[in-house]
Amino acid sequence: MRTGSESDPATEAVPIPDPPWGRLAVRGSRRRRSAPLDRERIVATALGIIDAVGIDGLTFRRLADDLGVTPMSLYWHVADKAELLELVGHAVLAEIEIPPATGDWREQLRDIHRELLRGVLRHRNTTDILIGRARYGPAGLAMFERILGTLLEAGFSPEAAFDAYQSLYLFTLGFMATSSRSPAFVEVQRQGVRYMLSLPVERFPSIRRVAPVIGRRSLEEQFEIGLAVVIEGIATRRQGDAPASR
Repeated sequence: MRTGSESDPATEAVPIPDPPWGRLAVRGSRRRRSAPLDRERIVATALGIIDAVGIDGLTFRRLADDLGVTPMSLYWHVADKAELLELVGHAVLAEIEIPPATGDWREQLRDIHRELLRGVLRHRNTTDILIGRARYGPAGLAMFERILGTLLEAGFSPEAAFDAYQSLYLFTLGFMATSSRSPAFVEVQRQGVRYMLSLPVERFPSIRRVAPVIGRRSLEEQFEIGLAVVIEGIATRRQGDAPASR
């Protein structure tokens, strides 16, 4: 019997239905034959533009210029910018290699989320895309399935497994958003430290005590610390126990 974290070629061959908010399957065959482009090339070029100038800098006119085609020709392949961004998100997640299922469940979760962070940091301007529906594409669903399978096999109830997934997702997403703005974030933090060190110690003794160590760790080190804290917190719900009431 296969476990939830193992790969089954027969299962992977089962088609995934379109989501209710729109069809992302390739258009009809008549259009495909008459179109001079393909989606893969369009999406790759769009991702390159986003990497260079951000989401706001991606327009169909800019994309068409880079591809050497007319803007109208793009509509043979994508309905609008929203669909294009969703496809770009699918492409970013598809680049992420899910690590093999080795070690205990804690180590598996650490490995998966490290790879997720590395993948997004290769395309820092796509964070806002991945917040939305892009995570429901084939690559996002494969990662979701792997994480849930790992947790269920470790003894978590379905409810506790989803709570754990959601906690890790929100933590990693927040960290990705911060990392995508790393230079600005670091500079603001430096300014904040200088300001906090000027505060009167009589009123803010705790801030004055901690301020000298703020910013000493790299973002990568801080991610590892935060990830460990979240996973250890998740471990307390391994048997599906309800959160402790206050």
